Amino acid sequence: MLGTYGFFLYICGDMAIWIQILFILALMALVMWLTASFWKRIYHKQKLAAHIKRMKDLVTSEKQANTLKSKVVFLTDVLGEVQKQHEGLSSYMKLLTTADLQPGQEEWDMVCGQLKDRAHVLGEMVNGTLTLMKYEDMTDIDRNDSVAVNLFCQDVFEGCQPYLEGEVDLRFETELDDDEVLHTNLKGLQQILTNLIRCSMQFTHVGEIVLQVKHHQQDYQKYLKFTLSDTGLGIPDDSKDIAFERMTQTDISIKNVVVRLRLCSALVKLLGGSISLDPSRKKGTSMTFTIKDGE
Repeated sequence: MLGTYGFFLYICGDMAIWIQILFILALMALVMWLTASFWKRIYHKQKLAAHIKRMKDLVTSEKQANTLKSKVVFLTDVLGEVQKQHEGLSSYMKLLTTADLQPGQEEWDMVCGQLKDRAHVLGEMVNGTLTLMKYEDMTDIDRNDSVAVNLFCQDVFEGCQPYLEGEVDLRFETELDDDEVLHTNLKGLQQILTNLIRCSMQFTHVGEIVLQVKHHQQDYQKYLKFTLSDTGLGIPDDSKDIAFERMTQTDISIKNVVVRLRLCSALVKLLGGSISLDPSRKKGTSMTFTIKDGE
């Protein structure tokens, strides 16, 4: 009886050792599996991160390529327009100086007037394009100027009045206090407003041009929103999508407007905002841009 009991204890003790061994093996297997899962997850995360980085690099590369292509096309259009105007004026002058025509003072005055007007438009286009190329190459700009917004907008309106033709009511509407200040780049903001107002004045000869300024908040950031609306000819529907990008085959004065609008787009981007055209407006044009407070 005692022998059987002793054998039983011997067997149980042996089983306990085997159970401990199996438990240790199972624990080691679990640790190995968890370790493998951890490193597998790390590997997949690294692989995913590398893939995302490659995709971002590809997108960035495509954007850079598209930006460069857009600049080349735009600059080529400007140079082509300058060459075309030069050839046209040269041909006109050659025609008038032939012996058969013998132009009088009236003809010469007309030619001089046209030459002066074309030279002025071409000068604006070239200077605007050179300024545009400079700003499009920039990634940052100082925004340390303190601008008293209401007074600033009124001054810009008054400064643009020499370009106004016809009976047009200029109106400034604001929800800002008179002493409210925007911290931004004064010269850049002035160029934006001046160019947009001049574009409106060029095609608005009756009715009104209204500038509105409001507070705007987006993604917990404070902005000012400027909206310039007019009752002018407006932008054709087939040109609204490219109004800030490139020229179409049309009159030089309208091509000069595209230079101004593209310059405004580049400046608004540098000032931390965005610019858009209201595509639903049927009468006249309405453009909105935002400026981020640099404080």
